[in-house]
Amino acid sequence: MPNPYDDIFNEGQPAPEPPPQPDPEPDVPSAQARFSILDDDRFTQTGPEPLDEILQNITTFNERAMVFSRLLSELRVVDHRVTSQLSRVFFAVEDPHARGTLAGERQYHALQEQKFRAIIVPMRDLAELHLLTVRQFNRDVDEHYYSAEKTERTVASETAAAIDGINLQRKILADAADSLNILTQGLVATERRIRDYVNAGGVNNISQAEYELIIRQREQLSSGREHNMDYDFFSINVLDKTAISLGIYLKETSTQYLNKLDKAIR
Repeated sequence: MPNPYDDIFNEGQPAPEPPPQPDPEPDVPSAQARFSILDDDRFTQTGPEPLDEILQNITTFNERAMVFSRLLSELRVVDHRVTSQLSRVFFAVEDPHARGTLAGERQYHALQEQKFRAIIVPMRDLAELHLLTVRQFNRDVDEHYYSAEKTERTVASETAAAIDGINLQRKILADAADSLNILTQGLVATERRIRDYVNAGGVNNISQAEYELIIRQREQLSSGREHNMDYDFFSINVLDKTAISLGIYLKETSTQYLNKLDKAIR
């Protein structure tokens, strides 16, 4: 309880100063704040670097593509290329693929379907690996890519190698797509010849119903629906060929390509 006489005895004298307070301690950043840089994924990488993973995927693709490319060589799809009817009329050349009998056309149709399936199944596996590679490259590699263990020159060299590898993948898939398109045209041409035997009678007779079913089943195959893949997406136009030959990889364009690629492999 304060003394009531303090004001009388201390009248005219300055009030005593309060005892000095210790200086406040400076704010010390927390350990989390001091080491927030470690939150950056580039500094907490414990597994392989993204660029290393991309290059490994490209190596895996190339190993599988070597077997696939030999398959394309052995199938000799180019032998099934259809000569336009106008050219045959103009040069008075018979259809080199005509078999002359219904049985022969059936066998030829089945052969082309067999080759089609032999190509599209491994092609889809390669396309999925291509999708994985492009997706990771777009996500993890850009002009700000950082490596704790590699020099800038090494990063630039490996980035260029990755772009070259991705472009090579597109070339291989495009070659496969061209082969499938040749087979599709060959199947359609064979079906036109089979149509001549609809209700023809004799040993070369085929019903209209069976003919329609042959077409529907082929459409399921040649459209890619049977294998859930839009293979025609991988065909390369003139502009794509130019960009690939120059080693160009535009992130904006590749992002659009990635979105379409994701839809092509349903």
